[in-house]
Amino acid sequence: MNLKGKVVLVTGAGRGIGRATAVAMAREGATVVAADLDLETAWATASECTAQGPAALGIYIDVGNPVAVAAAVDETVRAYGRIDVLVNNAGIGGTGTRLADMSLEEWQRMIHIDLTGVFLVCRAVVPLMIRQGRGNIINLASTVGLSGLAGSTHYGAAKAGVIGLTKCLAKELAGHRINVNAVAPGLIDTEMSRRRGTVQQPGWVLWPRVGQPEDVAAVICFLASDAAEFITGQVISPNGGGWM
Repeated sequence: MNLKGKVVLVTGAGRGIGRATAVAMAREGATVVAADLDLETAWATASECTAQGPAALGIYIDVGNPVAVAAAVDETVRAYGRIDVLVNNAGIGGTGTRLADMSLEEWQRMIHIDLTGVFLVCRAVVPLMIRQGRGNIINLASTVGLSGLAGSTHYGAAKAGVIGLTKCLAKELAGHRINVNAVAPGLIDTEMSRRRGTVQQPGWVLWPRVGQPEDVAAVICFLASDAAEFITGQVISPNGGGWM
């Protein structure tokens, strides 16, 4: 997938799927802005991107803070003049807490980061893409938002919300030639899934291996490419047959 000439902003780019996506896009020729709450990991990813393709930039972003989001978008535009592709990857994982035991604070934190964060970054970038006359937004959802998972009501609600946001925004922006799609990974071997102990869950993946961040990155690269120009409002789920 040729992404040469495209300026890409990836949130949550410091590790996992975000890092793999940023590096894969750089390899395909994109100019990558790796944004993360942890500026050190953002720059580490940017260095990997620069080794693969055009010079990349590492910046700070807190997707739950509208002021920080606006600053990150402004920094990207100052550096490169435009944003062609936005990958909304930043988020936190579920905690395994059952609903009856879940505090309001735990619920609100999940919704704020995983759903409101996507809204805030989209809201900051969409006017720019409208002025450009072209753009591409790819939001990270999850199979939990499609099929549910016990102990993840807050996470599932947030990711289902991301899917709804994606579909509504795709309808709003199609006339401006702005694609909006969601990628809903299944079980992927990341630091987050290992920390939760979910990587080896039997039956979650039918394919004879666990998914890797690079599997998700490949789908995102395709959606960001001109080959996917006629695809919008869709949810693509790389999950190894775990959800069909």
